[in-house]
Amino acid sequence: MKKVLVTGASGFLGSHISEAAHQAGYEVHALIRETSPRRWLDHPWLVIHTADLYDRDAMACILSRMDGVIHCAETLWGDYYRVNTQATRVIAEESVKVGIKRFVYISSLAAGGPGKGPYSKDGGEPDSPISPYGHSKKAAEEILDGMLDQLHVVILRYPMIYGPRDIQALRLFKNLKSPISVKVGFKPIYISAIYVKDAARAAVRTLSADVASGSVYDISDGVNYTFDDLYDVVGDALGRRSLRIPLPFFLVVFGAWLVHDVFREKTAFNPDQIGMFRSPYWLVSPERAIRELGWEPQVSIYEGVRRTIHWYKKKGWL
Repeated sequence: MKKVLVTGASGFLGSHISEAAHQAGYEVHALIRETSPRRWLDHPWLVIHTADLYDRDAMACILSRMDGVIHCAETLWGDYYRVNTQATRVIAEESVKVGIKRFVYISSLAAGGPGKGPYSKDGGEPDSPISPYGHSKKAAEEILDGMLDQLHVVILRYPMIYGPRDIQALRLFKNLKSPISVKVGFKPIYISAIYVKDAARAAVRTLSADVASGSVYDISDGVNYTFDDLYDVVGDALGRRSLRIPLPFFLVVFGAWLVHDVFREKTAFNPDQIGMFRSPYWLVSPERAIRELGWEPQVSIYEGVRRTIHWYKKKGWL
């Protein structure tokens, strides 16, 4: 396999996947919209294609030259079903027609839903998404499940991803840089996380891993955190810990709705994402991915947060 198409390549994770694929020796092609920003795509080795994911003729033309696809394009805001589900159907169906050898789908822990306690899900539990975003990602997975005899599909479910270029984490870091910050609710919320370069390497490694079509892997750094743990790590890297004020869940949801839906500004977590935290257990184990994909996380959260803050400051963002 030589040529790989990365959809959503102008985004946070997609841009890092493109770079990781290049470093692994692939000829990398980026699929973006005409209006997509190109600030992370200024590489002489990168072939850029502009097309609408719903334009079947354009997709067929582009895909006919590819060996593999990493489908990263998605939205965390707006019309989840159209972007996360319907677009996946189009690109997968066109991939079948041209004989794509490996289709890697970038999914989310939200597709599987929360766990039942403060321990990692092991992949054996039934999926139970609880948010519109999670349902849209699960619906996309089900579409791909129906094509397994025609297309070699591997699905990766990611937790919170952080690192350089991430606008969403930047808002959280800015909140924690203030002397006083807020947190959701009065009880611990448990999460998994992964540094973006480790996340990107997992996607690229999946292109060539000897695994069965239909395999689904949870990706994380293997450590279980609470949000308080994360806030402590960020505060220590910034040089001070803020005074955290817990707010009732309904008040945080209302505030996010007010900023996001009324004032049309993006927040660290949108109302849909905050709503997911009604269930406090979002933990997964990467052990199966480590064992079967031949990948493993390399960057601890301490080093990853340090690198991220350094990058934000270098860019004048923080």
